Amino acid sequence: MTSDEERVHAMNVVVIHRIHDPAGFRAAEARAMEHGLPDGFALPVHSMSPAYDKGVCVWHAASVDAVQDLVETVVGPYSKNEYFEATTG
Repeated sequence: MTSDEERVHAMNVVVIHRIHDPAGFRAAEARAMEHGLPDGFALPVHSMSPAYDKGVCVWHAASVDAVQDLVETVVGPYSKNEYFEATTG
């Protein structure tokens, strides 16, 4: 699939993080970012509270399930995460 085709099929996925282990979350996040995002994923919005106990991210990916699979693999042990497709208006 070309990048133009990926853009047509991609959606915005919002993830709300309720973080119970800020140090673990930060470390897992840093390790993942060192490797870079997989093809087909973009993370245009990444915002955390000053205490790093809450966060909101907006992903651009093929599906909610794809984002959930990726995020849970990386930070799932450190946070409770909520996922939903977001539309722009």
